[in-house]
Amino acid sequence: MSMDLSVWSDIDLQLPNLLPHSTEWKAYGEEWAFEGNGWQVLVLKGDEQPDKQILKKFPAASKVIYVTLEPIGAGKDGYKMLEDVVRSLAKSTGGVWVDPNGVAYFYSEGQFQ
Repeated sequence: MSMDLSVWSDIDLQLPNLLPHSTEWKAYGEEWAFEGNGWQVLVLKGDEQPDKQILKKFPAASKVIYVTLEPIGAGKDGYKMLEDVVRSLAKSTGGVWVDPNGVAYFYSEGQFQ
């Protein structure tokens, strides 16, 4: 199992340039991976359309990046990296991140466990 989040913006992101520790990410096709001690964070561009909840918070949302932490039982370091990635992408694009419940937040809003 994994923890899956998304970041919505209105610009096409250039990966891995906007990711924390950008030189330490590895490309596997279209997906980027950052490996920690027993965990990894994956980042992948998507092509879905935003739902109403996302558009209510950020009407210009048109581009999505999926961010996954594997496994869901990763330690504090893994969750810290997940948070850093999500907040960094949302801040650099002026977009929003979306939690597992579908609630959209600007980069400085919302809480991680």
